[in-house]
Amino acid sequence: MGYYMRFVSRDATPVTTTQLRDALLAADPGYDVQIDDVAATVSHTGARIAHVEINVPGDGLFDEERDELADFVADVEAEAPAKARVLEALRNARTIVAAQVLFGTGDTETTLARLDPLWRWLLSNREGLLQADGERYYDAGGIVLAVE
Repeated sequence: MGYYMRFVSRDATPVTTTQLRDALLAADPGYDVQIDDVAATVSHTGARIAHVEINVPGDGLFDEERDELADFVADVEAEAPAKARVLEALRNARTIVAAQVLFGTGDTETTLARLDPLWRWLLSNREGLLQADGERYYDAGGIVLAVE
């Protein structure tokens, strides 16, 4: 199955693989991003760290993924405002940037840190939340909702 992180964007401005590639390369020229339309494979200094896919309504995956995320959050016991904020973001989502983390560095923390520039760019340039599988939702200020 794998470990996934997702950026759920409510922003009307689309997200492209080219923008993601450019953001990573601006952060560090050690990135290599191989683009295939709405997907990309991200490596850093030769280590494959993620497969990233951009999903939008009508592509066959978007609605299913958004609904699964919403069902999971609905079952979480949490403070009402935080839970409502995440559910609202999911309801109003326009794009999901999903990254299957590949752990090519051999070290979990190093691999996840290599993805930080991607998430920082999205949080700075699009309205939305970052989701880490089975853990938490974040905004630019930090943790919004723990779901563990």
